[in-house]
Amino acid sequence: MCECIYFAPVYMVVPCIRYMKLFTFFLLLLSGCCCRGWAQDLVLTSPEKVCSLRYPLLWRDTSAIQDFAAAVKAPFKKSGQAVVALGTTADAAWLTFDIENNTSRHEWGLEIPVPVLRQVDFYMQDSTGFRHLEASGDQHYQERQVRVNNILFPFTLAPGRKAKVYLRATSQHTLRIPVYVGTMQALYEKNHTKDFINGLAYGVMAALMLTNFFVFLIMGDKTYLYYACYLFFSALLQISWNGYLLDFFPQTGFNLASLILTIAVLFSILFTNAFLQTRIYLPRIYRTQNWLIAFFSLPLVLIVIGWYDWSFRIFQWQMYLVFAWWLYAGVSSLRKGFKPARYYLAAFLCLIIGGLIFNFRDNGWIPETSFPWLTIHVGPLLEVLIQSFALALKLNEYKQDKEKAQAMALVQANDFSRDLIHVQESERKRVATELHDSVGQQLILLKNRTLLLQRNGPDPQQVEGLATGIRDVLQEIRDISYSLRPYQIDMLGFGQSVRSLMGDMMDAAGIDYQIAIDPIDQLLGKDNEMNLYRILQEVLNNIIKHARATMATLEIKKGVSLISIRVVDNGQGFTPELQSKGLGMTSIRERAILLQGRLLITPAETGGTEVTITIPFKL
Repeated sequence: MCECIYFAPVYMVVPCIRYMKLFTFFLLLLSGCCCRGWAQDLVLTSPEKVCSLRYPLLWRDTSAIQDFAAAVKAPFKKSGQAVVALGTTADAAWLTFDIENNTSRHEWGLEIPVPVLRQVDFYMQDSTGFRHLEASGDQHYQERQVRVNNILFPFTLAPGRKAKVYLRATSQHTLRIPVYVGTMQALYEKNHTKDFINGLAYGVMAALMLTNFFVFLIMGDKTYLYYACYLFFSALLQISWNGYLLDFFPQTGFNLASLILTIAVLFSILFTNAFLQTRIYLPRIYRTQNWLIAFFSLPLVLIVIGWYDWSFRIFQWQMYLVFAWWLYAGVSSLRKGFKPARYYLAAFLCLIIGGLIFNFRDNGWIPETSFPWLTIHVGPLLEVLIQSFALALKLNEYKQDKEKAQAMALVQANDFSRDLIHVQESERKRVATELHDSVGQQLILLKNRTLLLQRNGPDPQQVEGLATGIRDVLQEIRDISYSLRPYQIDMLGFGQSVRSLMGDMMDAAGIDYQIAIDPIDQLLGKDNEMNLYRILQEVLNNIIKHARATMATLEIKKGVSLISIRVVDNGQGFTPELQSKGLGMTSIRERAILLQGRLLITPAETGGTEVTITIPFKL
């Protein structure tokens, strides 16, 4: 006998992540408890009801070339499954059953809601004759008997009549053949709930995809781009799997599903590494990215060379590997203390559970009910919502980090301005002191000697002393002027000025030194040369004051578009917190920013400190 089903909306409540295992077990148990009784014939008793075929007679044509004449004589056996699901196979499946019309209606329809079946042949034989209809999963809507996404055969059966039906189906994916019979109106009403859920799922995914894409355009963070691409191909997969793309891309239905599924997985790998920041927290996982992409691209290669069956079979096993990789990456990141990994794990657990139930249903490992069908939407939707929430939190973190950075920059700017004013005042005080105590005193002495000569007359010894005093005063004035601006840069050039600076400072401190400078004069301009000179002056001064070094090395190398400066000492090294303290370090960083350069201070390989500065230049 037949079983008639009324289709109504189903509402599901998904518990917290810690109950996911219990939730999965509940679904599987519920699916198993929904098995119906044995029935091979369909008896149509009401035009408002849709009858589903359960436990039909089945024959597997392993050669996939036998025709209807051979099928009539074939040894059919009762199926052990309520809905025939043979998994991934190249066999042709033949079903046979009787349909008896106990209503007053003549027009009926037979629906197989699996749009990606490769080929379906419908044979019907009654007292009025023999009919044959065929449909293909990659057939354009315009070529179908009824222009809908599912495979639908219209047929007539007079009231009180009985007919014998044979169905032959093949697939390049999983071969599952649910059969429903009813009037066209009843079949359309049955699909109303599914169409509503499909539209809702596609709308949510499209909205979140566009949101993430626009965030990428604004923020420039590729995490959002990868997730937007992943959402696009995930939604496209569901659209393709439900047959909606056949109106636009006929004759590609069963190939598109495999192609889109593989691309979605590739973007999920890129998103995982970007979101979990595996490059920072899990470099070992990050280094496997290119190998994973190459491995999961294998189905694409098989599609290109035309091995469609093998493409989907291999991907089915790859699917379990990518599930394991998602979980491994999430758990490892969480163990490293990366808190957003909690949302990542919760999201992908929902997707994995939904995918497993759906795949188990397609392979015939769990019975056919509405729950496995719903999981293909519920799982991805929960994953999308949780993951989007995590990305929204990340966006909020960006905002908070920006506000903190702005506040810190304001504090640093105020501190720098205050320190700069203090240094300027100290420098003015130093210059004033040197002019008063040194130059001023020497000028007073010269004045007294001049008055003495005027009173006593010329004395060769006194004249020589006067000349020596004048020379000393001039040298003192030169020293003060040089401390304010090194005149050698204008007279001798940058390279020679740096050599002179390092020689004078290291000799005065008793530190051995080595220096190698490529010709870079006039590459940076006068102002930038002065900034770089002051940076080197401060770095060398730090070596003398803090490093306790006995050897210092300065190298300046000219590249194609970069100047590289490297200063190394063999002193006592530094602690990281000292890098951010002191006006000297602040001045070095500020001047490096003015030069559009990059400053890096690290421990030297042989002990001590290494300062590296790279500065771009244009010829």
